[in-house]
Amino acid sequence: MDMREWEIFYNEIMDDFGFDKSKDVESAVILNDILEKANTIPIDKLKDIIEGREVFIFGAGPSIKKHIKIMKELRKDFPVIVADGACKAFLEEGIIPDIIVSDLDGDLEALIECNKNGSIIVVHAHGDNIERIKEYVPKLKNIIGSCQIPNYRELNLKNVINFGGFTDGDRCCFLAYYFKAKKLILGGMDFGIYITKYSRPNIKSDIAVGDEIKIKKLKYAERLINYLKDKIEIEFLK
Repeated sequence: MDMREWEIFYNEIMDDFGFDKSKDVESAVILNDILEKANTIPIDKLKDIIEGREVFIFGAGPSIKKHIKIMKELRKDFPVIVADGACKAFLEEGIIPDIIVSDLDGDLEALIECNKNGSIIVVHAHGDNIERIKEYVPKLKNIIGSCQIPNYRELNLKNVINFGGFTDGDRCCFLAYYFKAKKLILGGMDFGIYITKYSRPNIKSDIAVGDEIKIKKLKYAERLINYLKDKIEIEFLK
């Protein structure tokens, strides 16, 4: 994504939520430094998986299990990219996603299990997950780092990249677009008021009404994915 365009989105989001930009920088620097010694893979591996292909992308919304079933019935040998906690739903269906995009706030046991079985983890740095980065990134393998600060190149961060995107779900889409996917096929992408145990493991029921912050994040995710519609073909599973 053009960083000048992303900076407009980024500034609006940070102001709207009242997030601290300096903490985003701190998190990106910490992740970059940890990845110097971690089990990373070349970023071109993502290109090999994605470029020129139709790609399944899954969020962790209420429709996720229905859409996994549809995906299985289609029997398409497309790469599968999932947002964070959605990987647990895939594990339950006996599927290991090719790529998991995560800021480490989903079901970490499921994430680690998928990683052990071959999933590439794109770990995202932002101001609220510094401690999780320190604790969990050294336990993972086949990692690629991402951040959301527009000026990351100026900071000489060699081990993180900004693909664009804000939430795990829309970042999956921006990642696939960055690596020149032919088409995005989206499942589990529900932009309403409901969340699942896959995105918020601490809720007591399988589905619950999200808090105000989560609902606002979903609205930004919808807006950012709509932004991509003019740049790449996107189909929503029904």
